[in-house]
Amino acid sequence: MSLSTSHMIQQQMYTRERRGIFRSTEGFDTVANSKGLDASFIKKVLHPLCVYDAPAALTARGEKQETVYPEALHLVRTESGDVVLGRSIYKAADFTGLRSAFFTHNYVIPAGHGESPSDYKQWLNTSFVDTYDIEQGTELPELERLPGGSVFPAVDPSAVLAQLQLSEDVFKQLLYAVMMSAAGRKKVYVALNVPAEAVGSSAKQLLGVLYAALPYAFRNRLGFLTYAQEPNSRKGIHLMFVEPFSLRPGDRNVEKDFVFDLSNHSRVLNVDAEQVKQPYFDWIVRTLLNGGSPDDFLKFAEQMLTGMEAGRELMPSSYHELITLYRIEQGERSLYNEQRIAVLRSLTDYLSPSDALPRKMRLNDLFLSFFDHEFDRVKDGHIPEVGLVDCFKDYYKVHARSSENRLVEYLIRSLNNAYSARNTEAVTYIYHTIEENPSLGKAYFTKVLGNPALTKMLFIPYMDSQMKRTTDVKGLLAVVHEWGSRYIEVSSNADFQLLAESALMGKLRAERKPVEAVAAIHQRLRQWDSSSAVGTLSPLEQSGLTERLQEASDRYLLTEVELKEMSPDQVVQIPFFTRSDLVQWVGKLPAPLKGQAVRLIAAYDWFNTEDPEPSVLDGLEPGEVQKVQDWAYSWLPQQLAEGHFARLLPAFYRSDGSGEGIMDFARLVSSIRKWAKDNDTMYRFIRWSEEHPEFSTPRGGFEPAYRRALLLFFQKEGREGLHKKTLWRQYFEPAKPVFKNFYQAAKRETDTPLVKTLRRFRKGGVISGIVLIVIAGTLGGLKATGVIGSVDTPTPAAAPKPVQQPVEPTVPVKEEPTAIVTHIPNTKSTTKMVKLLFAFQTPAEQAEFKPKKLVIVGADQQEHSYENFTLAEQNDKEAASKANNGSSSDVNTEGATTKSKTANKESTDGGSTTQSITASGKSTDQTGAVTDNTGQGTTSEVKTEGGGTATDKATSSTSGDGTGTTEYDLDKYPYRTLLTIWQRLELNDASTVTIDGKDYPLVQVKAAN
Repeated sequence: MSLSTSHMIQQQMYTRERRGIFRSTEGFDTVANSKGLDASFIKKVLHPLCVYDAPAALTARGEKQETVYPEALHLVRTESGDVVLGRSIYKAADFTGLRSAFFTHNYVIPAGHGESPSDYKQWLNTSFVDTYDIEQGTELPELERLPGGSVFPAVDPSAVLAQLQLSEDVFKQLLYAVMMSAAGRKKVYVALNVPAEAVGSSAKQLLGVLYAALPYAFRNRLGFLTYAQEPNSRKGIHLMFVEPFSLRPGDRNVEKDFVFDLSNHSRVLNVDAEQVKQPYFDWIVRTLLNGGSPDDFLKFAEQMLTGMEAGRELMPSSYHELITLYRIEQGERSLYNEQRIAVLRSLTDYLSPSDALPRKMRLNDLFLSFFDHEFDRVKDGHIPEVGLVDCFKDYYKVHARSSENRLVEYLIRSLNNAYSARNTEAVTYIYHTIEENPSLGKAYFTKVLGNPALTKMLFIPYMDSQMKRTTDVKGLLAVVHEWGSRYIEVSSNADFQLLAESALMGKLRAERKPVEAVAAIHQRLRQWDSSSAVGTLSPLEQSGLTERLQEASDRYLLTEVELKEMSPDQVVQIPFFTRSDLVQWVGKLPAPLKGQAVRLIAAYDWFNTEDPEPSVLDGLEPGEVQKVQDWAYSWLPQQLAEGHFARLLPAFYRSDGSGEGIMDFARLVSSIRKWAKDNDTMYRFIRWSEEHPEFSTPRGGFEPAYRRALLLFFQKEGREGLHKKTLWRQYFEPAKPVFKNFYQAAKRETDTPLVKTLRRFRKGGVISGIVLIVIAGTLGGLKATGVIGSVDTPTPAAAPKPVQQPVEPTVPVKEEPTAIVTHIPNTKSTTKMVKLLFAFQTPAEQAEFKPKKLVIVGADQQEHSYENFTLAEQNDKEAASKANNGSSSDVNTEGATTKSKTANKESTDGGSTTQSITASGKSTDQTGAVTDNTGQGTTSEVKTEGGGTATDKATSSTSGDGTGTTEYDLDKYPYRTLLTIWQRLELNDASTVTIDGKDYPLVQVKAAN
């Protein structure tokens, strides 16, 4: 708190003296103050304001007269709301008479003292003390009011601006800068085009004009200083007048602030010239310069801004809006015609607070007058703009009770005009406005639906557009249900029902799965009915709308969708099959629809029953039977695969019209043979048919025609089922005797000719036996001579006589790893890279190979770790193909033979080229020449097919037991990934590779190049 409990005006004086209140030695200090000021407030708030630097122009010429120096009047508002009004003046000599000083006198006006918009006149004309003798005491009296009287000299804004050579545009820019500074953080620095000694008095005159032009909210925040030697930022000072020519170009201290250097060719910085081309600045300047008073408007603006959001009173745009409204209220109606929407939006904005109406009746009356004007325009056939409708809607949100009926009538007339002009855009945005406000929508639609003429003229076209906006049947039904449930008049309206039915047909035509869509419609309509209270009917059901939509969807299936376009799964979903009045309903259908319905019912009975009767199509005309059977025929393979054997029968059944039917057994069996994936399906069908009377005679056993069809199957394709013991025991052994006899007979019929011949000889006795022996002997001789061969049991060939082979050293059998890695030598010594080939037997192993970290033990026996390397697949497609086909290691391709041998044996190659790569960096090229990157190894000669010899450097790395290192055939590892490290590293036989913790020893490989 700056003050004690006193609400009086406090005083404080500050200058250079022998002593002060806060110091006992000579210097600048407070020399007197009122008792209501506490020491902390004086030191922290008042002392920083006690400053005066004489103008450089006056001190340079050695001016001694004190009255020539400009006075520095300051006004600052503290955080607690107190107003500090003070003045600092130049003193040519202090108490010593040897040096200059200054004297400051401050008044502290408490926040509760009361403040009016015209206080600025008192501030600018307050009287101050020029000197004080500390010997008179250090306590100053508290005051009830500021000294200086209550009558102030009139200020002529036009004369002031002319005297200071300020144009209207520059004054507008200064006014804008002061308003922005009072509301924000930027400072305003002004250097007037006057002599240095006139800065203070000229600044006070200009402040009088500025205060008169400022709205009250800005007056209550502005802090100013009428003179400073140079620009500097001070807390609480928004507007500072400085010595002429002190605003130097390029001064970084003020480069972001508002600068008015009027002493230097009117240089204005950081003020947007477009911002001042606004209504308030034009009006206020014109009013002041013409001698008028802006007080009536400023009071109006203060009242209209009451209750608005915080900070609204400090936005210049608020006064631009309000001055327009004020001028229109004062009779300038042309301003409304120029910007109707902007004016109405401003009005609805200021009238939007809930308690605004009593205080802002002037704006409310103005708004209603504009509404009446717009209503008259609509009566004359005008279509309102979307912004106007939005403004009236926003007004309705706050003042619905007083405006509802008139606004609804306005909307009805507006929509009628839009429909008449076929202006769909206007219709859309007006209805969008209505839909946004549920309360307004209810009032509107209640009014429209209560009048049949308005319903037909406005509501039905609206519903048509709503239904067309839906994308599918589901969305359409949602719209129908919403409006039919909300208003009882809608569901029972004949035009609405017709519109809904027509729209439903249109959506169904666009459905890719119409049967499923119709089924969903029935399900949805049943939900509508079930959602009503128990024992009552929903409005939609009472009106008959649900029944009408069901009927329409059912007729759509009969009219638009043919049986041949449906699958059995779709047929069984058709909802009208469950109608309790199905027979009567079909009977009332027109002839074409009735035939379609009968076919669908027959198809439904066929595929909706697990074991349909073969006569399920009885009652249909022969042509209709053929259509249904032709349709079903393409779906029967699936039924067969799923084991629905009974559903096959109606397709092969023919009725003679007398209640008896004929089964086309030959076509049935032939079709099953064609559809079945294997003979097991046929075997299971045969066993299934044993239990069904359609396949049996009254005495038992299969129908003769069916027996003939089955026998033909066994002879051509099913012989294995009768003669293979496992199949015979599984399918035919368990059959009843009457059927088993048939299977045994069929088995005999399908015996081989030899078996049939032997069976006949067994019946002939001893002579037949002798003949059998002779035949057997003859056959044996023919087989021995190779004339005929045995089909069932081949005679084992005589084992060839062993050939003594030369004894070779025993090579240990190696266990083939699933993955190997070998080093591909770098033949260019200038290239810095290491290449490792990882080879895998299967693609799965290659796919799992995703290395993250590689560790290599090089020839220097040091570990080298890598995480940056490149991978490239180099699969051998031919080797992979051979591996997948199960080929052995000896592969013959166009006469070329490649064999896998150990490292201490020669490699035989008939026409193809091989390459051996070892861990120590030795390789054989395509011509047989050997390169050795290390300069080690022995040389041997290898005979080539051309008869010449080729030099081959081969490495025989010997283990501890003296055996040669195994060389791996790369053809067995066709899936290969090349890993390249872009760094040079020497490797040898002892080098190892570790991938993500798994060790891979380097091996030698051999493969076709």
